[in-house]
Amino acid sequence: MANPRTEVVSRQRREREELIRLVVSPEGELLVDYRGKLPGRGAWVAPTRQAVEEVQRKSGLLQRSLRARPDTSGLLEKVQAANYRAVLDALTICQKAGALIGGKDGVRGAISSGRALAVILAGDASERLVEDLSRRVGVLPCVQVPLDCYGLGSTVGKGPRSALAVLASKPGRHLLRELRRYEGLR
Repeated sequence: MANPRTEVVSRQRREREELIRLVVSPEGELLVDYRGKLPGRGAWVAPTRQAVEEVQRKSGLLQRSLRARPDTSGLLEKVQAANYRAVLDALTICQKAGALIGGKDGVRGAISSGRALAVILAGDASERLVEDLSRRVGVLPCVQVPLDCYGLGSTVGKGPRSALAVLASKPGRHLLRELRRYEGLR
């Protein structure tokens, strides 16, 4: 392990990129340091709903790492909001890097050619489209996000998009990591 941290719930050593950092502000507020850049002592939690809810229930879990016992109410919502912003940012970066393909034929082609890492579906995608792409993706992640087709399209600077294929690339892998966190936090 290149940069391991101890996760506060399981006490297991995991890579920094696999965890979410929590810090206490000078005012005593518990903050989600999603990028891991804020100053001060940090506590690391797994990006799963179960782990975050455990920290929220048992604020003493943070005491050793943070040397404080902050108010953990609303922590799950804070972590989910930070992850949602990261997913939107990663979508924008992927679009600028050319790591997204939209359109029915484009998405299907990316899946069949093996270039797709994942498929993103709009929250209002038709059941028929969801079933069709779910059958085609096999073991690839197929994630439905809380954006309608207009919101998904505008996030990537295009017209309405019900589905996008995430292409194999560095930005694509980053987006895939954020999508996995998104699923784990729901």
